[in-house]
Amino acid sequence: MNREAVRAVVAVAATALVGAVAWAGTAQAHDDHTLDSVRTATAKYHSTAEARADGYGDPGLPCFDSPSTNQGMGFHLVNGALLNDGGKLDPLHPEALVYETHQGGLKLVAVEYLVKMSDASSAPRIFDQQMIPNYALGLWTLHAWVWRDNPQSLFATYNSNVPLCPKS
Repeated sequence: MNREAVRAVVAVAATALVGAVAWAGTAQAHDDHTLDSVRTATAKYHSTAEARADGYGDPGLPCFDSPSTNQGMGFHLVNGALLNDGGKLDPLHPEALVYETHQGGLKLVAVEYLVKMSDASSAPRIFDQQMIPNYALGLWTLHAWVWRDNPQSLFATYNSNVPLCPKS
């Protein structure tokens, strides 16, 4: 292997290592390596066009936040086919993608797992976490902040690092 090829391999390896260290430093540790797979599976959804092409759409919900605690959540794109699959949960295919407003656009910050309450009489579990009821929407929910560090918890509903919703 010539010197240029060796330098290229070393550069790629160093970049991968720096990325892995950065990811480990910005997201909470979790024993389940599936979360790394979730990031890989959802990376293309940084583009909302890619998300829409894969069946994620605007469900007509507002931006969600908690002004009293100064925590945001953001806007959701939901995949109706995944939501209407009888309550099956697949870590690599979240029912919703969560975006914050960022520089006039949307930035992917989390995934959300959803199960209709009519499909599960008790709280389902994913990532060894019990899903949270949202009675207003008739859903069991669980956020995974895989794209934005959350000081509260990797699986908290709101995130103090996500801006509050824009004022209309």
